[in-house]
Amino acid sequence: MKWGEAALILSGALVGWYATRRARIDLGAPQKGPSSDYLTGLNFLVNEQPDRAVEAFLRAVALEPDTIETQFALGALFRRRGEVDRAIRMHQNLVERVDLLPAFREQATYALAQDYLKAGLYDRAEKLLVGLAEGGPYRLPALKDLVLIYELERDWAKAIEMHEILARSGKPDQAIALAHYRCELAELARRAQDFAAAKAQVKLASAGPRQFPRSVLVRADIALDEADATLALSLLRRVPVESPQLACEVLPRLVRALQLQGQEERLPAVLAEFAGEGSEVADAIAHAAILTGNAESPALLHVLRGYYARDPSVAELVQALSADRTPDDAAVRALARALRRQALQVARYRCGDCGFSASTFFWQCPGCKSWDTMKPLGPGEQGGSLRS
Repeated sequence: MKWGEAALILSGALVGWYATRRARIDLGAPQKGPSSDYLTGLNFLVNEQPDRAVEAFLRAVALEPDTIETQFALGALFRRRGEVDRAIRMHQNLVERVDLLPAFREQATYALAQDYLKAGLYDRAEKLLVGLAEGGPYRLPALKDLVLIYELERDWAKAIEMHEILARSGKPDQAIALAHYRCELAELARRAQDFAAAKAQVKLASAGPRQFPRSVLVRADIALDEADATLALSLLRRVPVESPQLACEVLPRLVRALQLQGQEERLPAVLAEFAGEGSEVADAIAHAAILTGNAESPALLHVLRGYYARDPSVAELVQALSADRTPDDAAVRALARALRRQALQVARYRCGDCGFSASTFFWQCPGCKSWDTMKPLGPGEQGGSLRS
């Protein structure tokens, strides 16, 4: 156990003992010093034996059940250490005490809900949190935890409901999260071929954030499902320009739209048009073309050359392989194939918030549950393998 965790017990033990002592003084009860188990526990802490200190404090709690704060500190420590069963038992004992003050009962109930969340017992956590969300000091934390549960359970309608309650409680409207919930509902309706419901959800999602590319992609998917390739192409043309990092998500949809029109051979020309929107878009298109195996066309050779020159890690590789001369067309294509093989073996996306890496794209980071934080990695960033 880390010393920081032990320090939590120390502060909890001292606060608990002092609070109990203060209450007894206020009530005119005889003053009583800390028990021998408390002193033993503190001695273990001073000598950096935190596990033995925990056991001593547990004995003290058993003998002096009024030390509420210490029990909360120990319960939180157990949860953080992964000993969720012990945390649950401690907080359950507190909740079941008939003599517990209402404020402490609410605190114990919320702590027990946190234990259930940690243990993955979402139904039990939800039941407690719904009660706490009705009012009291834990109302807002309970609502936020309910949002988390409904996200994990993919109950998007209830997640929307919790966000709306939070907004009415004075918390800022979480426009990005709400828009993603609407898109999730649209995806469900689309898979059920209820295109009217899917379109309605996309419309609600589009009414949120000013630029929200996911709603455009979902609407394009609905158009493709309805064989409306013209509308799909019109929508898809917006995305790489407004959100270059989503070029890899656009490319398969472009292929499908052009296939519906019987014009799949136009893909390189369309990509070359995108690349004319600026170097950032051009590099995103080149990277997407490499990853999806669409980099062989002559129409994309100049786009690839520009990408190779601007990306530092690739530029070094080109210089090393080309002996200080401009690579010919065959070398450009060969390098694209090599970069694709290398990219398919390592993580291609990374969360900008928590660093979670994945080989596939997620709108919501599986690690920290943040929305819109997964970004594509360039060849030099993908596990560093180009430099190894």
